[in-house]
Amino acid sequence: MEASCVCEGGRLWEAIRADLHRYTFSAELEHGIAGPRVSLRAWFISQGLWASTAYRFLHYSRYRLHSRVLSGASFLLYLVVTQLTGIYIDSRAHVGPGLRIPHGGYIVIGPLRVGRHCDVFQGVTLGRGMSTVEGRSSAASFPVIGNRVWIGPGAVVAGEFNVGNDSSVGANSLVAREVPPRGVVLGVPARLLSRRGSFAQLSFPGMDSDDERSTALKEAEAEAEAEAGH
Repeated sequence: MEASCVCEGGRLWEAIRADLHRYTFSAELEHGIAGPRVSLRAWFISQGLWASTAYRFLHYSRYRLHSRVLSGASFLLYLVVTQLTGIYIDSRAHVGPGLRIPHGGYIVIGPLRVGRHCDVFQGVTLGRGMSTVEGRSSAASFPVIGNRVWIGPGAVVAGEFNVGNDSSVGANSLVAREVPPRGVVLGVPARLLSRRGSFAQLSFPGMDSDDERSTALKEAEAEAEAEAGH
């Protein structure tokens, strides 16, 4: 099974390459641009790619290499990129390969787990919620974001719960509880609208041969047909 994070056996360059391919694939689909210039264009103009790359270097140096020298150099790069982009990805976060942040802007990803091939748009906050025990606030808690999750502009996802695979979080939503696999949620607080998933919103190289995605898509189509039959 593919490692979800470079500190758990995944390779650093493979994760960075998977991130890059999300941007180039999107450019090819949306703008019809192909060839080596697509990768160059992504490196020069994609602030999200800068942020994810700086995060990955710092995370890898701390968790896999355990090198103070490399951690120090990576941290300086991380600080510069964070200030330039306004995109903060906590170095303690565990982020799977293929992260895509289409637009720059204020984004916070706390020390949580994010799956493979996710989209995070501008103004999103993924982070801390407070659990309560006997009326008192207890330790901070964080969500777990599944694979192939689309999170729209301005959304806030905070608390100790799962956001299921192939789910979609609508723009400006406040998600404070469990989102099932293929769940489409919207609102403040967010409510479940359907189980049709993020398939129409999120694309990535090799998606047609991704068995997990294919199974989920078939389930969504079967449910849609059943609903139409009623």
